Amino acid sequence: MQGIKEQDSHVEQREQFGSRIGMVLATVGFAAGVGNLWRFPYIVGTNGGGIFLLFYFFIVAIVGIPLLTAEFSIGAATSKNPVGAYRELSKNGKWHLNGYLHLLAAILIAAYTMPVYAWILYYVFNTAIGSLQGLDSNAIGETFDNLISNHGQLFLWSAINVFFIVMVVKKNLQNGIEKISKILLPGLAVIMLALIIKGLTLPNAIEGIKYYLTPDISKFTLNSALAAISQAFFSIGIAMAVSMVFASYMKEKDKEKIVENAVLVTGFDTLVAFAAGFMIFPSVFAFGLEPNVGPGLTFVTMPNVFNQMTGGIIWGTLFYLGFYFAAFTSVIAAWEAPINYFVEEHKMTRKKALTVSAIIIILIAIPATWSMDIFGKLDYIENNFVLVFGALFMTIFVGWIWGIDNFAKAARIKNNTIKNIFGMLIKYINPLIIILLIISQFGLL
Repeated sequence: MQGIKEQDSHVEQREQFGSRIGMVLATVGFAAGVGNLWRFPYIVGTNGGGIFLLFYFFIVAIVGIPLLTAEFSIGAATSKNPVGAYRELSKNGKWHLNGYLHLLAAILIAAYTMPVYAWILYYVFNTAIGSLQGLDSNAIGETFDNLISNHGQLFLWSAINVFFIVMVVKKNLQNGIEKISKILLPGLAVIMLALIIKGLTLPNAIEGIKYYLTPDISKFTLNSALAAISQAFFSIGIAMAVSMVFASYMKEKDKEKIVENAVLVTGFDTLVAFAAGFMIFPSVFAFGLEPNVGPGLTFVTMPNVFNQMTGGIIWGTLFYLGFYFAAFTSVIAAWEAPINYFVEEHKMTRKKALTVSAIIIILIAIPATWSMDIFGKLDYIENNFVLVFGALFMTIFVGWIWGIDNFAKAARIKNNTIKNIFGMLIKYINPLIIILLIISQFGLL
């Protein structure tokens, strides 16, 4: 009887964010993930520095803001999960299938990245206890190589990570994701600021800043432009269901600020990525190390930096905590999307929806954690198929099926000039950019 009452309460009373800032921080927490920290600084430095940055900011403005506004608008207009939202807005046809594509994107990003969280937690712990101190560069490289093949360690740290996730997402929206985002996002900002200040005080730190920011038009190529488009697209988290779900949780009065929320989220996400370069490169260049990208930067280059730095155990622990904060706020948001779907479409209690979602995610995460080959294949499927086609179909739906007038009404855009700009971008420019990205990802450009 209690289960029936609990189930009915979900049908009658839909969850909402307690505040607008809570919704913005939760969405920023989802967007500002590991890619902002270990990928963005490197592609800036190797693709023209300041020239790349300017082009990236332009892409964020013409792609990130319009598409995030479109995604917010679908969720806000319906107050439903992605499948239910498309079904309500399209009335006829099969557009709700794109809602399933968005949900698949959220499930995959939560599942196949599980080993990354294990790596980060391992380095938080081992840096804090000093087990990496005194190792030479070869030994540090071997430490990471050994970790990714040590299934016992990986599953242990993955299990700890899942425990942390469940402790947050099992609670209602305001006491779970919203509350933890309000804690961890400011915490990430403080850690990054401390590491930036420390890095800038090191000898030769200016060389890292020059590498990062000096404009070099000779390094900016067509591939650089495509890298900027790809980074902006995936960094903001377009078509991953989460932004749509979070917008569906907005209070009615906060829906007046949909465009402003999209600007804030893309702005803060970009700021985190931009600041990461100041957090990393001064320290890397201060100790004469080569910049790297991805896991090589985080788990091989940076431990060498902290081994040479006074107070390296403290600074290294802060660095990996910051990484975990960024990663954790992303993954709890990703888990919310399938939970929301099962609650609404299958009338489950939140507890049962969490259980079903966890089983699905863990079943995908286990092989991805066991095999880097499977990890790579799932990453390829997510980035080259699920996300880009989900985004392409979303732009077509908003621009041509739902219509710009309905979109503008949902987004509370009253100025005709602004509406026309958004309409041109969503109907014409953004689909062409996404198609260009798809062509480039398949090596056809």
